[in-house]
Amino acid sequence: MTQEDILPIVIQSLILPPGPSIVFLFLAVVSRRPRIRMFFLILGFSTLYLVSIPATTNWLMGKLNIYPPVSLEKSAAEAIVVLSADRRREAIEYGGDTINRLGLERLRYAAKLGKATGLPILLSGGGLNQSDDISEAELMNVILKEYGLNANWIEGKSQNTYENAIYSSQILKGVGIGEVILVTHGWHMPRAVEAFEKAGMLVVPAPTGLMNPNHITDSQDFLPSASALQSTFWAVHEIVGRLWYHYRYYNQ
Repeated sequence: MTQEDILPIVIQSLILPPGPSIVFLFLAVVSRRPRIRMFFLILGFSTLYLVSIPATTNWLMGKLNIYPPVSLEKSAAEAIVVLSADRRREAIEYGGDTINRLGLERLRYAAKLGKATGLPILLSGGGLNQSDDISEAELMNVILKEYGLNANWIEGKSQNTYENAIYSSQILKGVGIGEVILVTHGWHMPRAVEAFEKAGMLVVPAPTGLMNPNHITDSQDFLPSASALQSTFWAVHEIVGRLWYHYRYYNQ
């Protein structure tokens, strides 16, 4: 891994939960002034608590899960596009790399839609490291075959959602397809839809992993948990990611 590869990872670790909380606690440890030490100590523990409770996760995810379950009755889509979600490296029981849990959730839902509609399927996702000899999309197709389906197109160059949209749209437009059913998680869908629309595609959002809209906050939602911290990480990642895309790609 080169220095250019490491830098974005370090920056992401500092920006996304629980990175800022750890930085605040570190500053509390190294500070020599009691008031400043106490300030960073309180800030560190309070932010760590907030990003680790389901109440925060539910609120953030509610802002991101804006698309309802897909309705296929009036859809004019001509293909299904499934976005990868990273890989699980060196899965011993499978004898090598496979797709991770998020990718499996997306793929399972795409298989359901594929069987219901009979539409062709495009799998989109490259590899995070140049040393990878098989793309995430190809790994997804191995699993898709277990559902009795086979991808019609494999897009294996993309490294992020923006590139998912660019490279997938090039393939689809090349065969005359302009409208697609897009499968990804509900919290990822706003960024994905925006990217595909910027690439000139018409999109029918088909989110998976949706939260229950009738969820009522109770006392347990204020107890920290590892799963809540993970979900808050994904939510903040999406918010920061959309801001970055507007700065990096859409304002040029």
